[in-house]
Amino acid sequence: MIRAAKIRRSILIVEDDSDQLDRYMEMAKTAGLAAFGALTLHDASDILKKNPVQYVLADIHLNGPGRQDTFEGVQLLNEVKESHPEVVPLAMTSDPKIDTYNKVMAAGALYLFRKPILTGDELMVHLEQAERSRRTGAAARRRRTDPTLPPSLALKCPDGIVLPQAIRDRARSAALNSTSLPIIIQGETGTGKEEVAKLIYRYKCEADGMVPFVAVNCANLTGDTAVSALFGHRKGAFTGAEQTTSGYIGDADGGFLFLDEIQTLTIDCQQRLLRVLNDGSYNRLGDGQTLYSDFRVIVASTKDLEEQVERGTFLVDLSMRLTGINIKLKPLRERLEDIPLLIELALARVGTTVPETTLEALSDRCSKYHWQGNVRQLMLVISAMVTEALGDHREISANDLPELKTMLPPGSPSPVTLSQKVVAREPNTLSQKVVAREPNTAHEVVLMLKEALQEDRPFDTVIESIEKAILKAALTRHSSTRSAANALMVARSTFAAKKAKYFDE
Repeated sequence: MIRAAKIRRSILIVEDDSDQLDRYMEMAKTAGLAAFGALTLHDASDILKKNPVQYVLADIHLNGPGRQDTFEGVQLLNEVKESHPEVVPLAMTSDPKIDTYNKVMAAGALYLFRKPILTGDELMVHLEQAERSRRTGAAARRRRTDPTLPPSLALKCPDGIVLPQAIRDRARSAALNSTSLPIIIQGETGTGKEEVAKLIYRYKCEADGMVPFVAVNCANLTGDTAVSALFGHRKGAFTGAEQTTSGYIGDADGGFLFLDEIQTLTIDCQQRLLRVLNDGSYNRLGDGQTLYSDFRVIVASTKDLEEQVERGTFLVDLSMRLTGINIKLKPLRERLEDIPLLIELALARVGTTVPETTLEALSDRCSKYHWQGNVRQLMLVISAMVTEALGDHREISANDLPELKTMLPPGSPSPVTLSQKVVAREPNTLSQKVVAREPNTAHEVVLMLKEALQEDRPFDTVIESIEKAILKAALTRHSSTRSAANALMVARSTFAAKKAKYFDE
Protein backbone atom coordinates (compact mmCIF):
# COMPACT_ATOMS: atom_id res chain seq x y z
CA MET A 1 0.00 0.00 0.00
CA ILE A 2 1.07 3.57 -0.43
CA ARG A 3 1.29 4.91 3.10
CA ALA A 4 0.39 2.18 5.58
CA ALA A 5 2.84 3.50 8.17
CA LYS A 6 1.35 7.01 8.04
CA ILE A 7 -2.27 6.05 8.61
CA ARG A 8 -3.09 5.01 12.17
CA ARG A 9 -6.18 2.84 12.32
CA SER A 10 -8.85 3.82 14.84
CA ILE A 11 -11.72 2.01 16.53
CA LEU A 12 -14.91 3.13 18.24
CA ILE A 13 -15.86 0.79 21.09
CA VAL A 14 -19.42 1.07 22.39
CA GLU A 15 -20.03 -0.60 25.77
CA ASP A 16 -22.44 0.41 28.56
CA ASP A 17 -20.23 -1.03 31.37
CA SER A 18 -17.59 1.64 32.02
CA ASP A 19 -15.07 -0.80 33.55
CA GLN A 20 -15.33 -3.14 30.55
CA LEU A 21 -15.11 -0.17 28.17
CA ASP A 22 -11.88 1.01 29.78
CA ARG A 23 -10.43 -2.51 29.52
CA TYR A 24 -11.37 -2.86 25.84
CA MET A 25 -9.94 0.55 25.00
CA GLU A 26 -6.66 -0.33 26.69
CA MET A 27 -6.55 -3.55 24.64
CA ALA A 28 -7.03 -1.56 21.43
CA LYS A 29 -4.35 1.01 22.33
CA THR A 30 -1.88 -1.73 23.23
CA ALA A 31 -2.51 -3.23 19.78
CA GLY A 32 -1.62 0.10 18.15
CA LEU A 33 -5.11 1.42 17.43
CA ALA A 34 -6.40 4.88 18.24
CA ALA A 35 -9.42 4.19 20.44
CA PHE A 36 -12.64 6.10 21.02
CA GLY A 37 -15.13 4.99 23.66
CA ALA A 38 -18.87 5.51 24.09
CA LEU A 39 -21.32 4.36 26.76
CA THR A 40 -24.51 5.20 24.82
CA LEU A 41 -25.91 5.10 21.32
CA HIS A 42 -26.12 8.90 21.23
CA ASP A 43 -22.45 9.33 22.18
CA ALA A 44 -21.41 6.73 19.60
CA SER A 45 -23.31 8.50 16.81
CA ASP A 46 -21.74 11.82 17.78
CA ILE A 47 -18.20 10.35 17.68
CA LEU A 48 -18.84 8.79 14.28
CA LYS A 49 -19.90 12.15 12.84
CA LYS A 50 -16.84 13.98 14.15
CA ASN A 51 -13.98 11.49 13.81
CA PRO A 52 -12.52 9.21 11.13
CA VAL A 53 -13.01 5.66 12.35
CA GLN A 54 -12.04 2.43 10.59
CA TYR A 55 -13.78 -0.03 12.95
CA VAL A 56 -16.88 0.07 15.14
CA LEU A 57 -17.26 -2.58 17.86
CA ALA A 58 -20.72 -2.25 19.40
CA ASP A 59 -22.32 -4.01 22.33
CA ILE A 60 -25.79 -5.06 21.20
CA HIS A 61 -27.64 -4.19 24.44
CA LEU A 62 -26.83 -0.69 25.74
CA ASN A 63 -29.61 -0.17 28.29
CA GLY A 64 -27.60 -1.21 31.34
CA PRO A 65 -25.44 -4.21 32.38
CA GLY A 66 -27.33 -7.47 32.37
CA ARG A 67 -30.37 -6.26 30.40
CA GLN A 68 -31.06 -7.84 27.01
CA ASP A 69 -34.47 -6.54 26.02
CA THR A 70 -33.46 -3.75 23.60
CA PHE A 71 -31.11 -3.62 20.64
CA GLU A 72 -29.42 -0.23 20.55
CA GLY A 73 -26.27 -1.79 19.13
CA VAL A 74 -28.24 -3.03 16.11
CA GLN A 75 -29.45 0.52 15.56
CA LEU A 76 -25.83 1.67 15.52
CA LEU A 77 -24.86 -1.04 13.04
CA ASN A 78 -27.66 0.08 10.73
CA GLU A 79 -26.43 3.67 11.03
CA VAL A 80 -22.93 2.55 10.07
CA LYS A 81 -24.27 0.66 7.05
CA GLU A 82 -26.31 3.64 5.85
CA SER A 83 -24.10 6.62 6.68
CA HIS A 84 -20.56 5.27 7.14
CA PRO A 85 -20.03 2.59 4.49
CA GLU A 86 -16.22 2.93 4.81
CA VAL A 87 -16.32 1.60 8.40
CA VAL A 88 -15.86 -2.09 9.27
CA PRO A 89 -18.80 -3.02 11.58
CA LEU A 90 -18.44 -5.57 14.41
CA ALA A 91 -20.59 -6.51 17.39
CA MET A 92 -20.29 -8.16 20.80
CA THR A 93 -22.82 -9.66 23.20
CA SER A 94 -23.31 -12.18 25.97
CA ASP A 95 -26.83 -12.86 24.65
CA PRO A 96 -26.89 -16.50 23.42
CA LYS A 97 -30.18 -16.34 21.49
CA ILE A 98 -30.09 -17.19 17.78
CA ASP A 99 -32.55 -14.36 17.10
CA THR A 100 -29.96 -11.88 18.39
CA TYR A 101 -27.32 -13.37 16.11
CA ASN A 102 -29.64 -13.09 13.10
CA LYS A 103 -30.44 -9.44 13.85
CA VAL A 104 -26.74 -8.61 14.17
CA MET A 105 -25.82 -10.26 10.89
CA ALA A 106 -28.78 -8.66 9.09
CA ALA A 107 -27.53 -5.26 10.28
CA GLY A 108 -24.24 -5.89 8.49
CA ALA A 109 -21.83 -6.95 11.25
CA LEU A 110 -18.85 -8.86 9.87
CA TYR A 111 -18.10 -10.61 13.17
CA LEU A 112 -19.91 -11.18 16.47
CA PHE A 113 -17.69 -11.46 19.57
CA ARG A 114 -18.85 -13.45 22.58
CA LYS A 115 -18.45 -11.22 25.68
CA PRO A 116 -16.25 -10.75 27.49
CA ILE A 117 -13.41 -10.36 25.00
CA LEU A 118 -10.45 -11.78 26.90
CA THR A 119 -7.28 -10.61 25.10
CA GLY A 120 -5.99 -7.98 22.71
CA ASP A 121 -4.81 -10.76 20.40
CA GLU A 122 -8.36 -12.08 20.12
CA LEU A 123 -9.58 -8.58 19.30
CA MET A 124 -6.98 -7.95 16.60
CA VAL A 125 -7.30 -11.36 14.93
CA HIS A 126 -11.01 -10.87 14.37
CA LEU A 127 -10.65 -7.24 13.33
CA GLU A 128 -8.26 -8.31 10.59
CA GLN A 129 -10.46 -11.25 9.58
CA ALA A 130 -13.49 -8.96 9.32
CA GLU A 131 -11.61 -6.45 7.17
CA ARG A 132 -10.36 -9.23 4.87
CA SER A 133 -13.90 -10.57 4.62
CA ARG A 134 -15.22 -7.17 3.56
CA ARG A 135 -12.48 -6.72 0.97
CA THR A 136 -12.91 -10.23 -0.38
CA GLY A 137 -16.65 -9.68 -0.76
CA ALA A 138 -16.14 -6.39 -2.60
CA ALA A 139 -13.53 -7.90 -4.87
CA ALA A 140 -15.67 -10.95 -5.62
CA ARG A 141 -18.59 -8.75 -6.64
CA ARG A 142 -16.38 -7.01 -9.19
CA ARG A 143 -14.70 -10.14 -10.51
CA ARG A 144 -15.59 -10.94 -14.10
CA THR A 145 -15.68 -14.57 -15.08
CA ASP A 146 -13.90 -15.16 -18.39
CA PRO A 147 -15.37 -17.70 -20.81
CA THR A 148 -13.92 -21.18 -20.59
CA LEU A 149 -11.19 -21.64 -23.16
CA PRO A 150 -10.74 -24.86 -25.14
CA PRO A 151 -7.83 -26.98 -23.82
CA SER A 152 -5.55 -26.27 -26.80
CA LEU A 153 -5.95 -22.51 -26.34
CA ALA A 154 -5.75 -22.68 -22.54
CA LEU A 155 -2.23 -24.08 -22.90
CA LYS A 156 -1.17 -21.05 -24.94
CA CYS A 157 -2.84 -18.34 -22.82
CA PRO A 158 -4.35 -19.88 -19.67
CA ASP A 159 -5.52 -16.53 -18.31
CA GLY A 160 -7.11 -15.44 -21.60
CA ILE A 161 -4.66 -12.54 -22.02
CA VAL A 162 -2.22 -12.29 -24.92
CA LEU A 163 0.84 -10.34 -23.81
CA PRO A 164 4.60 -10.45 -24.49
CA GLN A 165 6.49 -12.26 -21.74
CA ALA A 166 8.52 -9.12 -21.00
CA ILE A 167 5.30 -7.27 -20.08
CA ARG A 168 4.17 -10.16 -17.86
CA ASP A 169 7.52 -10.15 -16.06
CA ARG A 170 7.32 -6.40 -15.50
CA ALA A 171 3.75 -6.68 -14.23
CA ARG A 172 4.75 -9.40 -11.75
CA SER A 173 7.70 -7.33 -10.55
CA ALA A 174 5.47 -4.28 -10.11
CA ALA A 175 3.00 -6.32 -8.06
CA LEU A 176 5.44 -8.12 -5.80
CA ASN A 177 8.63 -6.09 -5.48
CA SER A 178 7.17 -2.72 -4.55
CA THR A 179 4.20 -2.06 -2.32
CA SER A 180 4.06 1.71 -2.57
CA LEU A 181 5.17 3.09 -5.93
CA PRO A 182 2.49 4.17 -8.42
CA ILE A 183 2.26 2.14 -11.62
CA ILE A 184 1.88 4.01 -14.91
CA ILE A 185 0.66 2.09 -17.97
CA GLN A 186 0.93 3.86 -21.32
CA GLY A 187 -0.28 2.79 -24.74
CA GLU A 188 -2.64 3.62 -27.56
CA THR A 189 -6.34 3.01 -27.18
CA GLY A 190 -7.21 -0.68 -27.23
CA THR A 191 -3.72 -1.99 -26.40
CA GLY A 192 -4.86 -3.71 -23.19
CA LYS A 193 -3.96 -1.30 -20.40
CA GLU A 194 -6.76 -2.47 -18.12
CA GLU A 195 -5.85 -6.10 -18.78
CA VAL A 196 -2.31 -5.38 -17.56
CA ALA A 197 -3.67 -3.60 -14.47
CA LYS A 198 -5.82 -6.64 -13.67
CA LEU A 199 -2.82 -8.90 -14.22
CA ILE A 200 -0.84 -6.92 -11.62
CA TYR A 201 -3.80 -7.24 -9.27
CA ARG A 202 -4.02 -10.99 -9.81
CA TYR A 203 -0.32 -11.48 -9.12
CA LYS A 204 -0.74 -9.56 -5.86
CA CYS A 205 -3.76 -11.61 -4.80
CA GLU A 206 -1.99 -14.87 -5.58
CA ALA A 207 0.85 -13.81 -3.29
CA ASP A 208 -1.00 -12.09 -0.44
CA GLY A 209 -4.70 -12.96 -0.70
CA MET A 210 -7.74 -11.16 -2.04
CA VAL A 211 -7.82 -7.36 -1.96
CA PRO A 212 -10.10 -4.83 -3.69
CA PHE A 213 -9.56 -3.75 -7.29
CA VAL A 214 -11.53 -0.67 -8.31
CA ALA A 215 -11.37 0.31 -12.01
CA VAL A 216 -12.44 3.81 -13.00
CA ASN A 217 -12.69 5.25 -16.52
CA CYS A 218 -11.91 8.89 -15.77
CA ALA A 219 -13.31 9.96 -19.15
CA ASN A 220 -16.77 9.10 -17.78
CA LEU A 221 -16.34 11.33 -14.72
CA THR A 222 -17.80 14.60 -15.92
CA GLY A 223 -19.61 17.56 -14.45
CA ASP A 224 -20.75 17.75 -10.84
CA THR A 225 -20.85 13.97 -10.43
CA ALA A 226 -17.08 13.52 -10.86
CA VAL A 227 -16.11 14.41 -7.28
CA SER A 228 -19.02 12.42 -5.86
CA ALA A 229 -18.12 9.31 -7.87
CA LEU A 230 -14.45 9.41 -6.85
CA PHE A 231 -14.67 10.53 -3.24
CA GLY A 232 -18.25 9.66 -2.26
CA HIS A 233 -20.88 11.97 -0.82
CA ARG A 234 -22.82 12.53 2.36
CA LYS A 235 -26.54 11.75 2.34
CA GLY A 236 -28.39 14.93 1.35
CA ALA A 237 -25.29 16.60 -0.12
CA PHE A 238 -27.25 17.29 -3.31
CA THR A 239 -30.61 16.53 -4.86
CA GLY A 240 -30.85 12.77 -5.32
CA ALA A 241 -28.16 11.90 -2.74
CA GLU A 242 -30.36 9.46 -0.85
CA GLN A 243 -27.58 7.66 0.98
CA THR A 244 -23.97 8.19 2.02
CA THR A 245 -21.43 6.58 -0.32
CA SER A 246 -17.75 5.67 -0.03
CA GLY A 247 -16.81 6.59 -3.59
CA TYR A 248 -14.16 4.80 -5.60
CA ILE A 249 -11.44 6.08 -3.25
CA GLY A 250 -13.12 4.55 -0.22
CA ASP A 251 -13.92 1.31 -2.03
CA ALA A 252 -10.23 0.88 -2.95
CA ASP A 253 -9.04 0.98 0.67
CA GLY A 254 -6.62 -1.88 1.20
CA GLY A 255 -6.25 -2.67 -2.50
CA PHE A 256 -5.77 -1.11 -5.92
CA LEU A 257 -7.33 1.93 -7.58
CA PHE A 258 -7.01 1.82 -11.38
CA LEU A 259 -7.55 5.20 -13.04
CA ASP A 260 -7.87 4.79 -16.80
CA GLU A 261 -7.50 7.89 -19.01
CA ILE A 262 -6.36 9.85 -15.95
CA GLN A 263 -5.50 12.87 -18.12
CA THR A 264 -9.24 13.53 -18.54
CA LEU A 265 -9.84 14.22 -14.83
CA THR A 266 -11.01 17.73 -13.98
CA ILE A 267 -8.52 20.02 -12.23
CA ASP A 268 -10.67 19.88 -9.08
CA CYS A 269 -10.51 16.08 -9.03
CA GLN A 270 -6.77 16.20 -9.74
CA GLN A 271 -6.21 18.45 -6.74
CA ARG A 272 -8.26 16.19 -4.47
CA LEU A 273 -6.48 13.10 -5.83
CA LEU A 274 -3.09 14.68 -5.13
CA ARG A 275 -4.08 15.13 -1.49
CA VAL A 276 -5.16 11.53 -0.98
CA LEU A 277 -2.03 10.23 -2.74
CA ASN A 278 0.15 12.33 -0.43
CA ASP A 279 -1.24 11.31 2.95
CA GLY A 280 -4.31 9.13 2.42
CA SER A 281 -6.77 11.79 3.56
CA TYR A 282 -9.87 12.97 1.71
CA ASN A 283 -13.37 14.37 2.23
CA ARG A 284 -16.67 13.17 0.89
CA LEU A 285 -18.72 15.70 -1.06
CA GLY A 286 -20.82 17.66 1.41
CA ASP A 287 -18.94 16.26 4.41
CA GLY A 288 -16.28 18.10 6.44
CA GLN A 289 -15.05 14.96 8.19
CA THR A 290 -11.58 13.80 7.14
CA LEU A 291 -11.47 10.17 6.00
CA TYR A 292 -8.54 7.95 5.09
CA SER A 293 -7.98 5.37 2.39
CA ASP A 294 -4.84 3.28 1.97
CA PHE A 295 -4.53 1.99 -1.58
CA ARG A 296 -2.02 1.55 -4.39
CA VAL A 297 -2.70 3.54 -7.52
CA ILE A 298 -2.37 2.30 -11.09
CA VAL A 299 -2.94 4.90 -13.80
CA ALA A 300 -3.26 4.52 -17.55
CA SER A 301 -3.19 7.10 -20.30
CA THR A 302 -3.19 7.31 -24.08
CA LYS A 303 -1.45 10.69 -23.75
CA ASP A 304 1.99 11.78 -22.57
CA LEU A 305 1.28 13.30 -19.14
CA GLU A 306 4.26 15.66 -19.41
CA GLU A 307 2.79 17.06 -22.61
CA GLN A 308 -0.53 17.51 -20.83
CA VAL A 309 1.29 19.44 -18.10
CA GLU A 310 2.74 21.76 -20.74
CA ARG A 311 -0.76 22.27 -22.18
CA GLY A 312 -2.02 23.25 -18.75
CA THR A 313 -4.59 20.43 -18.51
CA PHE A 314 -2.70 18.30 -15.96
CA LEU A 315 -1.22 19.40 -12.64
CA VAL A 316 2.57 19.34 -12.53
CA ASP A 317 2.46 18.29 -8.84
CA LEU A 318 0.23 15.32 -9.66
CA SER A 319 2.47 14.36 -12.57
CA MET A 320 5.48 14.31 -10.24
CA ARG A 321 3.55 12.41 -7.56
CA LEU A 322 2.80 9.70 -10.13
CA THR A 323 6.49 9.01 -10.70
CA GLY A 324 6.85 5.25 -10.37
CA ILE A 325 6.97 2.02 -12.36
CA ASN A 326 6.31 2.57 -16.08
CA ILE A 327 4.89 -0.09 -18.38
CA LYS A 328 4.73 0.77 -22.10
CA LEU A 329 2.44 -1.27 -24.34
CA LYS A 330 3.20 -1.53 -28.05
CA PRO A 331 0.46 -1.02 -30.66
CA LEU A 332 -0.83 -4.12 -32.43
CA ARG A 333 0.96 -3.24 -35.68
CA GLU A 334 4.23 -3.75 -33.78
CA ARG A 335 3.04 -7.08 -32.32
CA LEU A 336 2.18 -8.95 -35.52
CA GLU A 337 3.44 -12.22 -34.04
CA ASP A 338 0.54 -12.11 -31.54
CA ILE A 339 -2.22 -11.79 -34.16
CA PRO A 340 -2.81 -15.56 -34.75
CA LEU A 341 -3.29 -16.17 -31.01
CA LEU A 342 -5.51 -13.09 -30.67
CA ILE A 343 -7.72 -14.36 -33.50
CA GLU A 344 -7.96 -17.79 -31.85
CA LEU A 345 -8.97 -16.09 -28.61
CA ALA A 346 -11.57 -13.92 -30.35
CA LEU A 347 -13.07 -17.00 -32.03
CA ALA A 348 -13.13 -18.89 -28.73
CA ARG A 349 -14.99 -16.05 -27.02
CA VAL A 350 -17.83 -16.34 -29.53
CA GLY A 351 -17.77 -20.12 -29.22
CA THR A 352 -16.36 -21.14 -32.60
CA THR A 353 -13.22 -22.48 -34.26
CA VAL A 354 -11.95 -22.50 -37.84
CA PRO A 355 -9.69 -24.85 -39.81
CA GLU A 356 -5.96 -24.14 -39.62
CA THR A 357 -5.90 -22.93 -43.22
CA THR A 358 -8.63 -20.37 -42.49
CA LEU A 359 -6.80 -19.21 -39.37
CA GLU A 360 -3.63 -18.73 -41.38
CA ALA A 361 -5.48 -16.79 -44.06
CA LEU A 362 -7.16 -14.58 -41.45
CA SER A 363 -3.86 -13.96 -39.69
CA ASP A 364 -2.16 -13.06 -42.93
CA ARG A 365 -4.89 -10.61 -43.88
CA CYS A 366 -5.12 -9.03 -40.42
CA SER A 367 -1.35 -8.53 -40.35
CA LYS A 368 -1.64 -6.14 -43.28
CA TYR A 369 -3.74 -3.55 -41.44
CA HIS A 370 -2.75 -0.63 -39.22
CA TRP A 371 -5.46 -1.19 -36.53
CA GLN A 372 -6.01 2.23 -34.99
CA GLY A 373 -8.10 0.55 -32.28
CA ASN A 374 -5.45 -2.13 -31.71
CA VAL A 375 -6.35 -5.38 -29.91
CA ARG A 376 -9.84 -4.23 -28.93
CA GLN A 377 -10.70 -3.38 -32.52
CA LEU A 378 -9.32 -6.67 -33.84
CA MET A 379 -11.45 -8.62 -31.38
CA LEU A 380 -14.59 -6.66 -32.33
CA VAL A 381 -13.98 -7.08 -36.06
CA ILE A 382 -13.48 -10.85 -35.72
CA SER A 383 -16.60 -11.10 -33.54
CA ALA A 384 -18.67 -9.14 -36.08
CA MET A 385 -17.39 -11.27 -38.94
CA VAL A 386 -18.26 -14.51 -37.13
CA THR A 387 -21.70 -13.24 -36.10
CA GLU A 388 -22.52 -12.37 -39.69
CA ALA A 389 -21.28 -15.68 -41.09
CA LEU A 390 -23.13 -17.77 -38.51
CA GLY A 391 -26.28 -15.73 -39.09
CA ASP A 392 -26.12 -16.61 -42.78
CA HIS A 393 -25.35 -20.29 -42.01
CA ARG A 394 -22.11 -20.29 -43.98
CA GLU A 395 -18.52 -21.15 -43.26
CA ILE A 396 -16.18 -18.44 -41.99
CA SER A 397 -13.75 -17.17 -44.60
CA ALA A 398 -10.90 -14.64 -44.52
CA ASN A 399 -12.70 -12.89 -47.38
CA ASP A 400 -15.51 -12.06 -44.94
CA LEU A 401 -13.25 -9.78 -42.91
CA PRO A 402 -14.74 -6.27 -43.09
CA GLU A 403 -12.39 -3.44 -44.00
CA LEU A 404 -13.03 -0.26 -42.03
CA LYS A 405 -11.35 3.11 -42.34
CA THR A 406 -10.03 2.86 -38.78
CA MET A 407 -8.23 -0.35 -39.69
CA LEU A 408 -6.07 1.73 -42.05
CA PRO A 409 -3.43 4.36 -41.14
CA PRO A 410 -4.87 7.76 -40.10
CA GLY A 411 -5.56 9.92 -43.14
CA SER A 412 -6.12 6.99 -45.50
CA PRO A 413 -9.09 7.20 -47.90
CA SER A 414 -12.16 5.19 -47.01
CA PRO A 415 -11.88 1.57 -48.17
CA VAL A 416 -14.02 0.46 -51.09
CA THR A 417 -16.59 -2.06 -49.91
CA LEU A 418 -18.06 -4.87 -51.93
CA SER A 419 -21.45 -3.16 -52.02
CA GLN A 420 -19.88 -0.06 -53.56
CA LYS A 421 -18.24 -2.17 -56.25
CA VAL A 422 -21.51 -3.88 -57.21
CA VAL A 423 -23.24 -1.12 -59.19
CA ALA A 424 -25.49 -2.56 -61.86
CA ARG A 425 -26.19 -0.28 -64.81
CA GLU A 426 -29.89 -1.11 -64.82
CA PRO A 427 -30.94 -3.00 -61.73
CA ASN A 428 -33.77 -5.28 -62.74
CA THR A 429 -34.77 -6.37 -59.23
CA LEU A 430 -35.45 -4.46 -56.09
CA SER A 431 -32.71 -6.31 -54.19
CA GLN A 432 -30.12 -5.42 -56.89
CA LYS A 433 -31.17 -1.78 -56.64
CA VAL A 434 -30.69 -1.82 -52.86
CA VAL A 435 -27.20 -3.35 -53.13
CA ALA A 436 -26.22 -0.83 -55.77
CA ARG A 437 -27.23 2.12 -53.62
CA GLU A 438 -26.34 0.93 -50.08
CA PRO A 439 -22.70 1.67 -49.11
CA ASN A 440 -22.60 -0.33 -45.82
CA THR A 441 -22.03 -4.08 -45.61
CA ALA A 442 -23.87 -6.13 -43.03
CA HIS A 443 -20.50 -6.75 -41.37
CA GLU A 444 -20.05 -3.04 -40.84
CA VAL A 445 -23.54 -2.67 -39.40
CA VAL A 446 -22.92 -5.42 -36.84
CA LEU A 447 -19.57 -3.90 -35.93
CA MET A 448 -21.08 -0.42 -35.64
CA LEU A 449 -23.67 -1.75 -33.18
CA LYS A 450 -21.02 -3.49 -31.10
CA GLU A 451 -18.87 -0.36 -31.03
CA ALA A 452 -21.90 1.76 -30.08
CA LEU A 453 -22.37 -0.49 -27.04
CA GLN A 454 -18.71 -0.05 -26.11
CA GLU A 455 -18.07 3.60 -26.96
CA ASP A 456 -20.02 6.74 -27.79
CA ARG A 457 -21.28 6.88 -31.40
CA PRO A 458 -23.77 9.27 -33.09
CA PHE A 459 -27.16 7.86 -32.13
CA ASP A 460 -29.00 8.74 -35.34
CA THR A 461 -26.25 7.25 -37.50
CA VAL A 462 -26.36 3.93 -35.63
CA ILE A 463 -30.15 3.69 -35.72
CA GLU A 464 -30.34 4.56 -39.43
CA SER A 465 -27.67 1.98 -40.29
CA ILE A 466 -29.59 -0.72 -38.45
CA GLU A 467 -32.88 0.29 -40.07
CA LYS A 468 -31.33 0.26 -43.54
CA ALA A 469 -29.79 -3.19 -42.96
CA ILE A 470 -33.10 -4.65 -41.75
CA LEU A 471 -35.07 -3.11 -44.62
CA LYS A 472 -32.53 -4.25 -47.18
CA ALA A 473 -32.62 -7.82 -45.91
CA ALA A 474 -36.44 -7.84 -45.89
CA LEU A 475 -36.64 -6.45 -49.43
CA THR A 476 -34.22 -9.12 -50.59
CA ARG A 477 -36.30 -11.90 -49.05
CA HIS A 478 -39.69 -10.66 -50.25
CA SER A 479 -40.95 -9.82 -53.72
CA SER A 480 -42.96 -6.74 -52.77
CA THR A 481 -43.05 -3.88 -50.31
CA ARG A 482 -46.38 -5.16 -48.99
CA SER A 483 -45.12 -8.63 -48.13
CA ALA A 484 -41.90 -7.22 -46.61
CA ALA A 485 -43.90 -4.81 -44.41
CA ASN A 486 -46.24 -7.59 -43.31
CA ALA A 487 -43.29 -9.84 -42.43
CA LEU A 488 -41.74 -7.12 -40.26
CA MET A 489 -45.14 -6.28 -38.73
CA VAL A 490 -44.78 -2.64 -39.79
CA ALA A 491 -47.50 -0.47 -41.27
CA ARG A 492 -47.15 -0.31 -45.06
CA SER A 493 -47.12 3.48 -44.97
CA THR A 494 -44.26 3.47 -42.44
CA PHE A 495 -42.32 0.88 -44.43
CA ALA A 496 -42.84 2.79 -47.66
CA ALA A 497 -41.66 6.04 -46.06
CA LYS A 498 -38.47 4.46 -44.78
CA LYS A 499 -37.87 2.70 -48.10
CA ALA A 500 -38.22 6.04 -49.89
CA LYS A 501 -35.87 7.67 -47.37
CA TYR A 502 -33.12 5.10 -47.69
CA PHE A 503 -33.41 3.50 -51.14
CA ASP A 504 -35.70 5.24 -53.61
CA GLU A 505 -34.54 8.03 -55.86
